[in-house]
Amino acid sequence: MLAEFVDFTDAEIQLFNKNICKMNLDKNAVLSKEGAVSKSIFFIVKGSFYKHYHDKQRDEQIIIDLFMENEWVFDHESLISQLPATATIKAFENSEVLELTLDSLHYLIKESQKFLQFNKLLNTETKMSYFNRNMNPAEKYNHLLKTKPRLIQTFPLTMIASYLKIRPETLSRVRASVSF
Repeated sequence: MLAEFVDFTDAEIQLFNKNICKMNLDKNAVLSKEGAVSKSIFFIVKGSFYKHYHDKQRDEQIIIDLFMENEWVFDHESLISQLPATATIKAFENSEVLELTLDSLHYLIKESQKFLQFNKLLNTETKMSYFNRNMNPAEKYNHLLKTKPRLIQTFPLTMIASYLKIRPETLSRVRASVSF
């Protein structure tokens, strides 16, 4: 989980491990709530999460992002701006995460400049940005199949369709035309 950022020493890894908190969450537990200011980042050890908001005009849940094991999950905008979140992050299934608070991250940076590499994590765009907005539904689905096939195996098609910003019927037609 740390190796993707920089080559940490054993002492730095121990320091990191002392500053994280392990949490077990039940299905539907809220990790980050709309309206609250995000104060932590989470590494998914086991389970899956989804980030969503409720569209009041259409009275439906809109999926912004989907997260799986071995990924970091947090509300990027709220964490960086320290303004209330506009979406909620929920456990899709029973899950285990490691929490690193913003205060702990600041402490780690003070102790070792190598932890500044977490800026790469904190300054990345949300994963949906890897979909070209000009992609057609088939291109979006095929891209997802190539890059994140486990999402399709984990989440229901209605959530996948919302994530891809296409209608469920369109996703069904696209899936029917894909040959394996």
